Amino acid sequence: MYPYGPPPGPPPRIDARQLRPRRRWFVVAGVISAICVGIGIASFVMTLTSTVDSVDDGKAFVSGRSVTVRIGPEDDAAIYVRSPFAARAHCEVVSGPSGSAPRVTTPDGSFTVTKGSVEWQRVFVLKSDTAADYRVTCDDPRGILTFAPGDDADLASFVGGIVVTVVVPLLGLLAGAGIAIIVGVRRGRHRRWLEAQAYYGPRGAPPVPPRSSGTG
Repeated sequence: MYPYGPPPGPPPRIDARQLRPRRRWFVVAGVISAICVGIGIASFVMTLTSTVDSVDDGKAFVSGRSVTVRIGPEDDAAIYVRSPFAARAHCEVVSGPSGSAPRVTTPDGSFTVTKGSVEWQRVFVLKSDTAADYRVTCDDPRGILTFAPGDDADLASFVGGIVVTVVVPLLGLLAGAGIAIIVGVRRGRHRRWLEAQAYYGPRGAPPVPPRSSGTG
């Protein structure tokens, strides 16, 4: 720390305002971490809300009835069944614009949405090349199922939202911690340098003792 041995006496008091980098960088680190955590929380809320709202249980209908859904080239619809269910479901498009033929397909993977205490499982996806309102009817051999229309679950967006929820806060916390550590280390070095300057002068050399005026 001191190039010419330990200093004589206690270390001088260094005004914290002299240290560099300034303390405001600790605030910057905290703000970065807080913003990233806030983004993660907002992403989680938006992802959860979007997933829950994918089922329109306000338009739920029983087996043998029908519902009107909006289907378009970039706006696939879906049919959900209230779980648990133990019967094979069947849905078909019974009316719509002439010349259009919506397709009723079975999704590749399972997707379940919980609203309150009720679980809804996606069983059909409705696709059309023409954006319009279509009448869809659903039933099952036993006539016991309850259906509800909704949006086709975008699994890529769902996974992306979860990634943002986890990764962004983690990166923000790491960045904030990294900035705080670097600033703390550099301020400590600067403090030691200022102490050395106080003892040994601006060039870091020890003070030269005055010469004796005697003739010897």
